[in-house]
Amino acid sequence: MKKLSLTFDDGPSPPCTEALLAVLSYYSVPASFFMIGQRMLAQEPTIKRVEQAGHVIGNHTRTHRNLCGAPFEAIDHEINRWGQYFRPPGGHYDDGILEYLRLYNIQLVMWDVDGLDWKLKTADEIVEHLTAQIGSLDDDSGIILLHDGDSEDLNGNRWATVEAADRIITSYRARGFEFVPLCEMTLPRKKWLRGT
Repeated sequence: MKKLSLTFDDGPSPPCTEALLAVLSYYSVPASFFMIGQRMLAQEPTIKRVEQAGHVIGNHTRTHRNLCGAPFEAIDHEINRWGQYFRPPGGHYDDGILEYLRLYNIQLVMWDVDGLDWKLKTADEIVEHLTAQIGSLDDDSGIILLHDGDSEDLNGNRWATVEAADRIITSYRARGFEFVPLCEMTLPRKKWLRGT
């Protein structure tokens, strides 16, 4: 079966997170939101909307820090022992992080397809970049990485991502793909590394 799973990093970041929720609701598509802990503290209504819609909330650290080489105490402070799923900022992890995740039974989640929406400016560019990668998936299934927030800017503009998500859903459903939750994907998956 051809399957895709949508994931969004660096939120919660209203109003773009809410706009994505509206798109996902319209198409009845599940997604996973990997949230930054410090942002979650200030966005409780958005978090409740994500939960009420039945989407997964994953851990993306407290401050979006690269934890490679960090001592156990620093990893514990950033991950804080919560969540079923964890995605390391920038996709960077090492044996210390893997040991921590095993200890607390948290699943590492990477990706197969990176929208580069942290760099590309228009929905056309994001969709084109995604389409090229989806077309080269080995087994017609993959986890898509997009962003509903910006790790540097609390008011990051993600409207191109909202439009791109809408277009990817309609385009790939028409091609026979099913959009599924992370629990239906083999994890952690390979990754497409961006720079630090």
